[in-house]
Amino acid sequence: MSLLFVPTPSPYCPHLPSWRQPLYLHLRPLWLALEASLSSCRGRVLDIGCGLQPYRRFLDPAQTEYVGIDRVGPLSNPTVVGSAESLPFPDESFDVVLSTQVLEHLPDPELALKEAVRVLRKGGRLILTVPGVWPTHEAPHDFWRFTRYGLSRLLEKHNIAFDELRALGKLWATLGQMTNLEIHRWILVRELVPFVNLLSGVFDSLGAHEDLVMNWFVDGTRSR
Repeated sequence: MSLLFVPTPSPYCPHLPSWRQPLYLHLRPLWLALEASLSSCRGRVLDIGCGLQPYRRFLDPAQTEYVGIDRVGPLSNPTVVGSAESLPFPDESFDVVLSTQVLEHLPDPELALKEAVRVLRKGGRLILTVPGVWPTHEAPHDFWRFTRYGLSRLLEKHNIAFDELRALGKLWATLGQMTNLEIHRWILVRELVPFVNLLSGVFDSLGAHEDLVMNWFVDGTRSR
């Protein structure tokens, strides 16, 4: 990570959020982690809770077949309309299952994870992100936050061997992002956002604790 925490150009994501923007500490590590994993995917890919399909650009269209499932709404553009808790697909019908920032919005996230594993072939990849710390959003459909230990237990229970379970935004980045969400509401102090981004990014890169984690990133495989 750059000491100044300034984004480097990406062939898939040339418009990464600027370090001057209030969601920089949240979005930059999330997008870079997803880009790195999705660019190596092959086969049929299911995006659960696809929204407007922002991560489809990270996939190689010559190597993958993309299917996005979501409910109908102003911020969704699914190829298949359906529910994460009851996926309308046969067992083991996908090589990759992707779900980003979705489980927190479901009354029964374990049921949704069970369904995701059901439609994933044995040896297939599960790429998952969930929040650790984030303000209430999309209320009243906001139910859960996750720790490393709770998420690990869910994955192990449903036969996901996680090659990677990584914190995206540790203590300082999390504190900085929560600060920016608040000060961006106030015109007189809004100009402080870039300084919070830079300082929080530097401190986080020097070795921060995982007492507070903004997001968790998982890249795992179905073991059986």
